[in-house]
Amino acid sequence: MKTIAHRGGMGQGMQNTPAGVRLAAQHQADFVELDVVRAAHCGFHCAHHGWNAKSELHDCLAELGANMGLVAHLKGNYAEADLVRLAEYLAPHLPLEKVVFASHRSGVLRRLRQLMPTARVARFGLLPALVGLWQQQPWQCCMINQSVLTRWLVKALQQRGYEVVASCVWELRSRRNVEQLGVDGAFVNLLEGKSCRA
Repeated sequence: MKTIAHRGGMGQGMQNTPAGVRLAAQHQADFVELDVVRAAHCGFHCAHHGWNAKSELHDCLAELGANMGLVAHLKGNYAEADLVRLAEYLAPHLPLEKVVFASHRSGVLRRLRQLMPTARVARFGLLPALVGLWQQQPWQCCMINQSVLTRWLVKALQQRGYEVVASCVWELRSRRNVEQLGVDGAFVNLLEGKSCRA
């Protein structure tokens, strides 16, 4: 089961920051999830909400561990031009095959799939995952809150060709219970001094 560091680190002043990404690298997380927001100067920054403190995306990417991937949680509505700019922005920092583009908006993911057919994309939410059981969707990964995940749903989605990630964090269930669901990955809340491997 792959581990995804939720916003890097979750300690005070660490979310969506270079320090949070460094913590994820120290814990050998497989991926770091960053909330990616379009910036006014045509760049990108990391922030959970527009009013949160912001870190430049390139500063966070500079702290990625050698084997780490990125879950780029696209905040807001991204037009085609924004998606092209983001792909160009990420390319010097890490290969695009190490990036998973995730969103709560199906339209953003459909645009991304048309622009970059080989991009890895993920959709948050239970309802879109349930729709995916009956009609193939343009994403490869379903990110579903672990509180509503069942073993049956995980297996059914995997049989349809989706990866399944337990989103939120596993404090609501033990790591062992999350692993027993058979998920492909899970978000973890990293704090200094707490291992994501235990």
